[in-house]
Amino acid sequence: MNRLFLIGLVVSLTSIAGCGGKEPTEKQLNNHRELVAQESVKKLLKDPDSAKFQNMNGLCGEVNSKNGFGAYTGYVRFIGTPEITIIEGENSQVDQATFNEVWSKMCN
Repeated sequence: MNRLFLIGLVVSLTSIAGCGGKEPTEKQLNNHRELVAQESVKKLLKDPDSAKFQNMNGLCGEVNSKNGFGAYTGYVRFIGTPEITIIEGENSQVDQATFNEVWSKMCN
């Protein structure tokens, strides 16, 4: 399951690179990746409007948002793509070791 997840994530990340006309700059690509990641993460939050992002690096970063009681929960790492979005500690199918492995390959 973990290997399948890792393969799926790598495939989805490589599919984000677009085709066509003028090649975007690296900065433009990175800004686009960050927006995609943030929107993907917001879809999973109880209060998406409260989301605060930091330490963004392409499709990876940290998010802090309000829980159901209206309190901020503290920053946690995430990897966000349109196909697969994982917020650290919030997906029972992805253990911490797998998250750390994917994070080290995709986010550093």
